[in-house]
Amino acid sequence: MKHYKQNITAMVTGMVIGASLVGGAAAGIFAEPTWQNIYVDGQQVSMTAYNIAGNNYVRLRDIGQQVGFNVYWSDGVQIDTDAPYTGVAPVQEAAALPTNMEIREEMIRRINEVRRKYSVSELTVNQSLMDAAQECSSRLYTSHHNREECEAVLDAGYPHGFGSNLTVLVGTGISSIAAKAVANWEKSPGHLETMISADGDTLGVGVTIDNSRTFCYMMVGNPNAYNPYS
Repeated sequence: MKHYKQNITAMVTGMVIGASLVGGAAAGIFAEPTWQNIYVDGQQVSMTAYNIAGNNYVRLRDIGQQVGFNVYWSDGVQIDTDAPYTGVAPVQEAAALPTNMEIREEMIRRINEVRRKYSVSELTVNQSLMDAAQECSSRLYTSHHNREECEAVLDAGYPHGFGSNLTVLVGTGISSIAAKAVANWEKSPGHLETMISADGDTLGVGVTIDNSRTFCYMMVGNPNAYNPYS
């Protein structure tokens, strides 16, 4: 069927030229209605046709409707031989983008990959630290606010001490946020020390996207340390 439609399309493409001549004249050429019978697969169909200089012309959209392929305008005349006729462009679905939680999960996975690389045990996710890290990232801090971070951790329900990392990304694509954040922390000696601390056993991360900036937090819980604001 597709081969058949392609042949039909090729045959009638030239007919489109007549559309601009319908109802008037161009360069001395006149278009007049023609009443000749038109058949598709042996069945008579109704299509408006015009005679121009001894040749019959019909609209491409009418052929698409009768034969069964789509014709529409989108930066030019588009013909889709695999789709039924609608006369309108198909709705293009936006590419799926990672959600905030998907970015955070990827960040956790990459942090534990770094820890394995340095022969340190992986961290388990702690929901209180996840909530605290997300809360701090939502405040759009561009530098550490120790008291506020400690209070956010306590308010979220984590009673022990912790280490935290912060990085602010500018103009980073959504799909690259987790990789870029963890790479920034690994390249910085102080941040790396927090990320691979052998004293840590739990983890929480937060990501907030604000226009072209992305605020990423990592919090590593240490059950043997205390929170100075507790």
